[in-house]
Amino acid sequence: MKVPEHLAKPLLEQLEDQETSEDCLVIRGSALGYAILDNIDKRDECINKFIESSEPELSGNQLARELQARAVGKILLGKSADELLTRAKEIFEIELEKALPDLPEDLAIDVATEPLRNARQARSGLMENAFLAKEWALCMSEGEHGRSIIPDYLLYQPHREGYPIEFVAKGIHTEDMEMAIKGVEMQDEFLNYVIEVGYLKPWEETYFTSYAISLISRKLLD
Repeated sequence: MKVPEHLAKPLLEQLEDQETSEDCLVIRGSALGYAILDNIDKRDECINKFIESSEPELSGNQLARELQARAVGKILLGKSADELLTRAKEIFEIELEKALPDLPEDLAIDVATEPLRNARQARSGLMENAFLAKEWALCMSEGEHGRSIIPDYLLYQPHREGYPIEFVAKGIHTEDMEMAIKGVEMQDEFLNYVIEVGYLKPWEETYFTSYAISLISRKLLD
C-alpha cells in the first residue's frame, strides 16, 4: 500500500493543515495518511489521539464501525481490543437481526433498500470483527453469508470467489500458507487499486480498518 509519488506532497500538506483537529474521524484519517506515507511514529500518535477521544454520538452500524476502528487502532498499538470488538459484534448482530426479515426478494435490485444496506454492512462488519478476534471459521462463514446478499456485479471482480480476509482466515485455519499469502496479496492489490483510482482519500478515514487488516494479515505470515 503506497501513495503515488505525485500525491505524496499534497497529502502531506493536507495532513499538516488538519494537525490540530479534534474530530476523531479527521484524526483517524490523518493516521491513515501518515501510514501510507510510511511515517509510523506520526501514525501511532494519531491513533493514540483518536482512541482516547470521546466516542461520537452514533448508533447502529455506524457506532459498531466506530468501535471496530478504535479496536484496530488498539491492535496496531499492541493493546487489548477485546471489549471494543465485543461491543461492535453485539451491535452488528442486532442490526442484522432487525434487517433480515425485511430483505427484498430480488437482492440484485439497482437501488438497495435500507434493510438490505444495513444487512450488508452488518455482515461485512461481523466478518471483519471475527477476523480481528482471530475466529477464523466464523470469519469465513460471515464472508460467505455476506457475499450471498450482494450480486456479483457489485463486487470488485477478484472478490467474487471470496474476500481477501476469507482467504487469509482459511489459510491460517487450515495451515495452508499459500492460501493465506494469496489473501494478503489480494488485500494489497485492492488497496493499491483504490488509491490509484482515487477511491481512497488518505485524509479521510474510510479505509483505515482495511489498511489495518492488511497490516495485521501480513504479520500473521511472519
